[in-house]
Amino acid sequence: MPTYEGRNLQEAIDNGLAELGLARDEVTVDVIAEGKRGFLGFGRKPAVVNINKIEINVDSFNIAVPAPPKHHHHDLPHPHLPGHNPEKVTATAGTATMALADDPPDPSPRPAAGMTNAREQHIEAALAQVSAYVVNVTTALALPTTVKIEKTGRDKWTFFLATDREGLLIGKHGRTINSLQYLAQILFSHLTHSHDTVELNVGNYRERREQILEKLAVKTARDVIASGQPIFLDPMPSFERKVLHATLADNSYVITHSEGDEPKRYVVIERKKGSVI
Repeated sequence: MPTYEGRNLQEAIDNGLAELGLARDEVTVDVIAEGKRGFLGFGRKPAVVNINKIEINVDSFNIAVPAPPKHHHHDLPHPHLPGHNPEKVTATAGTATMALADDPPDPSPRPAAGMTNAREQHIEAALAQVSAYVVNVTTALALPTTVKIEKTGRDKWTFFLATDREGLLIGKHGRTINSLQYLAQILFSHLTHSHDTVELNVGNYRERREQILEKLAVKTARDVIASGQPIFLDPMPSFERKVLHATLADNSYVITHSEGDEPKRYVVIERKKGSVI
């Protein structure tokens, strides 16, 4: 089991990360020895940690992106969203046709059953356009994808993407899927002028990533408590930072806050002033 040393815990962690070539949010840290400062150089003991890489089934890649295929707006019929069930829409890569799940495509745009006002119809049309956009982008990336949309919160729409190449679509550390989600959110907000949020998920990646972030938060809090020194995590999207803040919200010994500007904003975890261990 490889271990790494330093004059204090933070230095030991930094030494291990430098040797492994990994970022702080890619690993878990087990404190083996907290180290001692000693007196006049006598009795000094180094801090010792064990660092393990957090395993995520994600492949790094390089893709030459071809020019996206041209599609005309009139080729994209609006989906129909049931009024009393979770809204579901499918998009077929390559053809960029839109249809209700388990229902044949209908080229004639008309209000879906259960739609009671213009806003819902406007949201429906925007979802169709965003779905087509996601399909076109993934097709251009040579990642054939189908899309199913469900309303997973009061103001939240989740696009469940299915592909045979999940690792490539997720990208290293989620960079590809996060970038595509960012673009989809901008398009949706531009079309609807609403505060609804869009989330893209591939093969339960969001759920797995949330579990990893929760473990990262707990491990980092332990390191902060042991060393008394703040730890600055790597930049991450706002929805991932929220997981860290929420995980440690009730912790009696540490506090969290974010610093920096998007897209390089990061979480800082530090000891609470006056906390007694």
